[in-house]
Order: sequence, then structure tokens, then C-alpha cells
Amino acid sequence: MSPIITGLLLTVALSVFVMIMAGRAGVLLAMKGDNRLNNIPYRTMQLVRFGLGQKRLVDPEEFTPGLMHVFIYVAFMVLTLRTLMLFTMGFSSTALALLSDMTEPLWDGHEFLQGLYKVFLLVKDVAATLAVLGVGYFFFFRSKVKPDRVTPSWEAYLILGFIGALMVTEFFFGGSHIVAQNAPFAWWEPATSVVGMAMKGLPPTVAHVLGVAGYWTHVTIILVFLNFLPLGKHFHIITGLPNVFFQRTTPNGKLGTPNLEKEEFGTATVKDMTWKQGLDLYSCTECGRCQTHCPTYITGKPLTHKAVNQDLKHWLWENERWIEEGYGPTGVKEPLPEIIGSALKAETVWACTSCGWCETACPVFIENIPRLIDMRRYQVQVKAEFPPEIQRVFEGIERQGNPWGLGQDRRDEWAEDLALPTWGDGGGPYEYLFFVGCAGSYDDKQKKVSRALVKILREAGVSFATLSKQEVCNGESARRMGNEYLYQTMAKMNVESWNGLGVKAVITQCPHCFNTIKNEYPEFGGDYRVINHTQLINDLLNEKRIKLSQVMNSKLTYHDPCYLGRHNGVYDAPREVLKAIPGLEVVEMQRSKREGFCCGAGGGRMWMEEHIGTRINHNRINEVALTLQHSADPSTPFPDATDKKKPGQVGDYKDKGGSGVVAVACPFCSTMLKDAVNDTGREENIQVKDITELVADAMEVRRSPVTVAPSAAVSPKPE
Repeated sequence: MSPIITGLLLTVALSVFVMIMAGRAGVLLAMKGDNRLNNIPYRTMQLVRFGLGQKRLVDPEEFTPGLMHVFIYVAFMVLTLRTLMLFTMGFSSTALALLSDMTEPLWDGHEFLQGLYKVFLLVKDVAATLAVLGVGYFFFFRSKVKPDRVTPSWEAYLILGFIGALMVTEFFFGGSHIVAQNAPFAWWEPATSVVGMAMKGLPPTVAHVLGVAGYWTHVTIILVFLNFLPLGKHFHIITGLPNVFFQRTTPNGKLGTPNLEKEEFGTATVKDMTWKQGLDLYSCTECGRCQTHCPTYITGKPLTHKAVNQDLKHWLWENERWIEEGYGPTGVKEPLPEIIGSALKAETVWACTSCGWCETACPVFIENIPRLIDMRRYQVQVKAEFPPEIQRVFEGIERQGNPWGLGQDRRDEWAEDLALPTWGDGGGPYEYLFFVGCAGSYDDKQKKVSRALVKILREAGVSFATLSKQEVCNGESARRMGNEYLYQTMAKMNVESWNGLGVKAVITQCPHCFNTIKNEYPEFGGDYRVINHTQLINDLLNEKRIKLSQVMNSKLTYHDPCYLGRHNGVYDAPREVLKAIPGLEVVEMQRSKREGFCCGAGGGRMWMEEHIGTRINHNRINEVALTLQHSADPSTPFPDATDKKKPGQVGDYKDKGGSGVVAVACPFCSTMLKDAVNDTGREENIQVKDITELVADAMEVRRSPVTVAPSAAVSPKPE
């Protein structure tokens, strides 16, 4: 090889790479700080599992493409060491002789090291062969399968060509040495040996030229590839592993808490983003997995997290000097523009339901939701620009402690005849505070769920009390709609009150309340043992404190609430409760558990109008109907879950077929799905029932029953 040419190539390539990376790094350094060096053991474990181990790549819904990506990834990791060897060969003829000839005398007396090297060569050959298989698969995947989540891209084909060429040139380089040494087939280089055997049919000079060409082509591609990485989506090859390491260590459903006293009012410009949020943008692989079950994408809203990441990333790259030094496109110093209006549209930021699918699916742990909520915070708290219909929600929470703005004195009307104990009334001690929630207190349908839960708790002999008229909203909707000040006001008030009363454990019937009190209240001193009603009911069944004896000959499917399932991992308890009800036939929807589809109410969308695209709750109730219909009549056409050309086809079912019950465990989901049943004309076929109601109906009552008193109807949404 040639030390001069090798050195020249390295000098030029590394110089260009450093210049490009200086701009990329400078942008991150100009952003806000974020301590991501806590809990190093956990971060290291996550890096091993999800970064080096590629665990998310082989999730069930994308197993085959994920496996092929793993093949290429492993080859890259192995070829990284091999590349260092190749550059060393370029500088040293001794290294070339030693690393390409197992009969070289320098190996004498070093049999152990030679054995290790042979094992490495075997791993390298197998990995390179599998990478060629992966490259072929992805050429087919992109050109023939054309999955919806994958954006057509010349860059992808170029990179696949680079990867394939790296593997092939490695085989040619090794094969030429087999020819030169007239070596036999070697078990430690099976693929290279096959190529070498084939090259023996060529004239020695031709074989040598192929080997030399293979070497220089290989190292040139490596250096070109290196400089191409920071210019496109394959930047994740550099940033992906660090991004996995620096992932958040807090629960998925927890948002960060800004310091309002330091005027941290949200994200206005890109410099208000943290360096980790910038690294997220750099790390987006554009794989599109975030789209497959995204409710906004499936229903035609102006939001896909892949597109948001690309829009923001390219804005950063096109304006590096502006971000770092303050010089705008005209060459003079000027303030950075706000993100909304320059890189993103307002309707994009407000479309998100915060369902969490994008973050669950992302192989490099990009945190999309906090970034969008930070933008909402600025729009609400500084600009006062937000969907007009949520103004009444803010006012209702602020003035009356609930989003409907109904009188605080009506908070306990749902339980007027139940003689419930009130925490702090001199009774007790009580084991649990039953936090009824705004919907459970005011929404006419959810009041029945509250009463059903009281019936179950009393039958099981659970020690509990409510706050009666003193209960107020926990602030969850306000926070996710960007009104952080109002949320923190409610959170601090609740924590101070509950701590003063000595509350230690809380029962919730709303996953949004559950997530907020469990994951977000601890930052304000509210450390409670929080249990969702489905978990508690499941525990009571397992402890045989309640007995279900009423047979329900009905077909049922269960809708996973996002803030119970994806954000908090509660999937089994609701299903175990349903399976305990005699006669109930439970059938799963195609999009269930971690792949569950949002009802459309999260992220404060419960309180906003939905004018763009099709309604999310309609898509979900269509799937409910199709699931029930297909279960009753298997001849009903049912979309294949492995069909990647159009995601969410189960939500396209428009027929009125399908009879049974859709069970829910969230008041927001209940409202959205009930509305969808009415909107689609399925009132006679499909019932929406909370799991609590089903259990209360099936439960054998040995204590005094709880009657349901009539009450004034309350619209689930403010008019």
C-alpha cells in the first residue's frame, strides 16, 4: 500500500469532517443546558440493551426489517475495527503482511493471539455476508414493498450502495491475498475464501489489481461516507448511541418542570431548546416507525414527528451561524425567529395527543412530546396564542377547580346519598384517598363509574375517604395545553392540602390523574402510593375480597388508555379483571397494548375542536366495530397487520356491523368513544362501558348495595 496516499486521504477527509462537525457541535453548545449525567449505571444498561443490543429494532411489528438492520449494524461495528487495520496496512507493509497472511513468521510464538485474530476474521466474514443480505433486502424493501412509513430517498440508495460496496471490496481484498499465497479454503474466512477460490481462475495480475482496487475503493468509501454522515439522515450512525445513553431516566409520562421564577416560560426559538433536544433532531433515522400508529398521521393531521424532526433539523443546519454567532441570512446581527412561523406551523404543535406511540417506537429514544409541550408553554404563557376553545377550560380550572367551570359546591353531588367519609372530618384513619377527579365528579356518565367504584370498595371493605367539596383538579389538562403556571398552582395547592391531611395512598379512576399524581406530583413534595382503579380491582379479585358471579354472555374488546398503558405500562391488570367476569368473551383489537391506538383526547385535545382530517375517535370506533364483527363472522374481510403499505386500515371500516361492548378505563376515552358511537350511528350495536361498571354489575353483593340517584346532565365537553 502507500503511506503517502493513505496519509493524504486521511488528512483531507478528517479536516473536512472536523469543519462540518464543528458547526453541528456549535449549535448544540448554543442551546440550553440539561443534566443528563445522572444515574450512569442505568444509562449504561440502557445503552447496552437498546443501543448496542438494538432491542427496539426487532420489535414484533417490524421484526424482519429490524433484523436486517441489526445485520448491517453488527457489520458496521465489526468493520470499524477492520477499517483501523486497513488504514494501518496502508501505512505499514509489516502490518499488511501480518494481517493478511496467517503463515507470516511474525505469528510464530503467538498462537493465542493468532487464534483470537482468526476468530475475529470469522466474525467479520459472517457479519459482512449478513450485511450484504441486509443491503439486498432493503433495496427490495424500498423499491418493491414501499412501506408507507418510508420516505422515498436517493440518499438511502446511495448509502446502501456504500455499505454493499464496503463488504464486497473487503472480500476482493482478502481474496486477492488468497490467490497470491495460493492458500486453501480457510474456515476463519469462509466468504472471503469462496471469493478467493473464484479469483484463482483469473490471471494473477488481474487478481492483484482487483485486490488493490478493492483496498483503495474501500478506504475511499469509508472517508466519503464519514463526511456524508453529518449531512443527512445517517448522522444517527454518529449520534444514535449517545442519544440512547442520554435518554431520560424519569417515567415516560412525566414532563419536565420549568422554573417559572427564573422566567422559564417555554420554547420560543431554537436556542430555548436543550442540547439533548438538538441531539434528538440529529439522531432521527427517518425510519418512520413513529408514524405507524400515530393518531395524527393516520387521520390526516398536519403532524408527523418524523417531519417535525426533519424540519427543525434542517433549519438548524441552514442557520448554524445565526444560532452560534447571531448573524442572520443577510449577514447582520439580528434576533432568531420564533420556531412557530419559521420552522413549524402552530397547527402542527397543537395537533399532538401526547399518546406516546412515537417515543415507544423510536429506536433511538427521541423525546418528541416534551419538545412540543415546551412550544405550547411559550404560546400560552407569553404569546397568549392558542385554540380559543381552551380559554374557558383554563378559566374553569382557575375559578372553580374543574375544566367545565361548574360550581365547586356541586363537586360531591354524585355521592349525596352515599354517606361517604370525608378526609379530615375527624374520622379515620383511612388507607386511601379516593381522588374522584373532575370527570368522575361532574360528567354524568362518569358519575356512574364513581358510584360503581364506591360499591366495589365497600364490598371489599377498603378503607377510603374522599375530599368531597374540597377536591379540585390536579391540573393535568392545563399542563399539557401549555399553561404551566396554572398547573403548578393546582399541584402545589393539592400537595400542601394532602400532606397536611396525612394522605399516603391515592386511588384514581382516570389515567391522566394517575399519571400526574404518580409521576409529576413528587417534584412538588407529593410522594404518594398511587393506584389505578383497574389495578386495585385486580388486587381485590386476587385477594378474593370480591366475587364475580353474574354471568355476562357478551362479546367485548378492550381499548388501552394511552396514559395507563404506554405511559405507565399497565396492560395486564385491566385484562385480568375482564377475564374474571363470567361469560364475557374478550377479543383483542389489532392495535392493542403497546401498539394501542389513541382515542384522540390526550394532550389536552379533549377540550379542542378537531377540524382537520378524519376524527381520531371515529377511526378507533371503526376498529372496535370491525373487531367485534370479525370475531362474530370470520369471513368479514380483515386487514393484515403486516401490510406496511397503508397503516391503520382497521380504522377504515365503515359498515354498521359489529355488536358488543368496548371496555374502557379512562373517562376521556369513554367520552370520545361514546361520541364516536353516536356520530357513526352505532348506538344500537356498541356499548361503551368502564371496567368498573362491568365489575360492579357482575359482583356478588353481600353488603348494602349502592343506589344510583338521578342527577342533572352535564355535557362532557364545554360548549
